[in-house]
Amino acid sequence: MIAAEIAGEACSQWNRRFAIRLRDGAEVEAVLYRGDTLCVSSQVGCAVRCPFCASGANGLARGLEIEELRAQVEQVEALGVALRGVTVSGVGEPLHNAARVIEFVTWCKARGTPASLTTSGGPTTKLASFLKDVPHHGLTISVHAGTEPTRARLVPHAPTLDALFTTIADALPHLSRRRRKKTALAYLLIAGENDGDDELDAFAARAVPLDLPVHLYALNEVPTSAMRGPGRARYEAAYARLCAAGLVVRMSSQARIEANGGCGTLIALRRRAAS
Repeated sequence: MIAAEIAGEACSQWNRRFAIRLRDGAEVEAVLYRGDTLCVSSQVGCAVRCPFCASGANGLARGLEIEELRAQVEQVEALGVALRGVTVSGVGEPLHNAARVIEFVTWCKARGTPASLTTSGGPTTKLASFLKDVPHHGLTISVHAGTEPTRARLVPHAPTLDALFTTIADALPHLSRRRRKKTALAYLLIAGENDGDDELDAFAARAVPLDLPVHLYALNEVPTSAMRGPGRARYEAAYARLCAAGLVVRMSSQARIEANGGCGTLIALRRRAAS
């Protein structure tokens, strides 16, 4: 039996979302953005357990094997899709399955579909290695807070802000200009949680010295969480405030905010019981 196969598909204006059935009966999801970039999953579930994200709502079952990572790409390409790139930003924390993800990223580069990834940053020893040594095409580090209590609440099983920013700051002087340009921070705006001016200012104070771009996302609401997005007016105000603080801020693309496969919406199902 093949390592993974497409078990279902949903299409919308920007995204094609695939349910991927694994050899043991578990399922994860992958998303094709804009017709040429595939977002793949690295684990069945996630141990970080961010309360706003559907991917870790059922906890962590296991990491994916290298064959299962590759199969997500191969199954979508078998539909006639010509991929320009891959991002390991779906279900799971890539650094919690680091060995397999490094092997996968290396495989992607060798075949001409360079891979980027998104991580909450832990363990920090792995983050330092990914920053300096892994042949990725982009590394986005999810921060989502400016103060330690907010970080602990929103990204509960990940490094503290102090540990995260220290690791990044220590690594940056050792990066080439090209590799540094492929590194970014992410801030997901959630109403009443981290969208206040004090929280944004605290984040800016930490981020400005790093001189890295910031991806500002608005929460995609999911059935597994009561948390809500900030609304467009507040999102634009937060964007303006961070820019005024001296940060280079990038707004979400339409594909990233679609309900069909936007950030935080992908799910994982544990192995199905034998019938």
